[in-house]
Amino acid sequence: ALLQNKENTPSGITSVAIGSKDMGDEGMIAFCEGLEESNGGLLQCLDFGWKNLGKEGVQAIGRTFATSKYLTHIDLSRNNAIGSEGIKCIANAAKEKSENGTVAFPSLEKMILSECNIDSTGVQSLTDIIIGADNNRSKPIYLAISSNPLGSEGCGELSKLCAIPGKGSMISHLHLSQCSIGDEGIKLLSSAAISNSCIGLTVLDLSGNSITKDGVKVFAESLGESWPDLVELKMAKNELEGDGVTSMMGALIARRDGTTDEPAGKKNTTLQNLDLSCTNCGIEGAKAALMGGGLSTLRMFNNRLGSDGFNSLSSLLQGGHPSIENLDLGGNDAGEEAVVALLNAIADTQEGEASSKLSVLEIGGNKFGEEAMVALNELKQVWPLLDVAHDNPVEDAQEEELLE
Repeated sequence: ALLQNKENTPSGITSVAIGSKDMGDEGMIAFCEGLEESNGGLLQCLDFGWKNLGKEGVQAIGRTFATSKYLTHIDLSRNNAIGSEGIKCIANAAKEKSENGTVAFPSLEKMILSECNIDSTGVQSLTDIIIGADNNRSKPIYLAISSNPLGSEGCGELSKLCAIPGKGSMISHLHLSQCSIGDEGIKLLSSAAISNSCIGLTVLDLSGNSITKDGVKVFAESLGESWPDLVELKMAKNELEGDGVTSMMGALIARRDGTTDEPAGKKNTTLQNLDLSCTNCGIEGAKAALMGGGLSTLRMFNNRLGSDGFNSLSSLLQGGHPSIENLDLGGNDAGEEAVVALLNAIADTQEGEASSKLSVLEIGGNKFGEEAMVALNELKQVWPLLDVAHDNPVEDAQEEELLE
């Protein structure tokens, strides 16, 4: 039974995360049976990740919650048996339950479908759920669909959600990592964005998608104008190389009127967080990222920059950085002398003239010994609030002993 609070508003259980990986379709159908008459009751959040659900289980969810005015979050991740057929089933069930012209799951804010074995045909059915027949959903949703075999064809379907003519994007956060989209997939997204700007999309995660410099160069052509609200971009674990990263950073500092001749350091449009970890960005790509102004978080973990890379970046980090607050240079295998040079550069404020926002520096996975510790202590005298994450100091004799 529903309870009444002092304001005479129904109250009761609003979030559910129950069952085990053995719950299966039978358990889900049993769970939904008691809620179908009340359209899901007051439940706002459903967490049924890793419950061995298939198409019959998610079909029951569609029947029960399609018209719920309360449900905002659905997590069905790690249910590989759902597949594209399961997404079609939940879409059809929701469509049958909803009235003509009414969008399914009208209050939906967040949907997590990672590791559900969904391909491009599943995305097509997902489009029916999110935008409905009359494209009348009121606000964009958060969509996590990572680790699914979408391929490049899936990007063609996703573009129907992200680049709607006259409306922009019905997705605010798109997590699309490890979906095998490749260069063709990012080209499809870019082309759609150029035709119809992805207004409202703030977070885009394309990590681990076999994107190369060829694909990212096409993506760069769309960055200047077609992603006006993009705040966070993750391109980690793609072989972008220096040319690809440089092209992308050049587009980010371009003016909104389409010019591309802005000086280095000019504030980019809206992007604040950029992940370039494991992209083989090279020294030139890393320098371009540091000079791309306006970023507050920049991750360049594991790019094999080495000592030469750290020495090159030191000149760009003299006295800190004017916009970057969190800088990750971990895992780049730089020698201790280069690490010391980097720390000394950040400490060099040229008699107090520097203005730095740098608050977190990650340099683990680079040689850090006693000399680096001395440099760090000196740096702390200049920037006492700067948090530096590093490996424990290891003296040369200890390191040789460990290697033996």
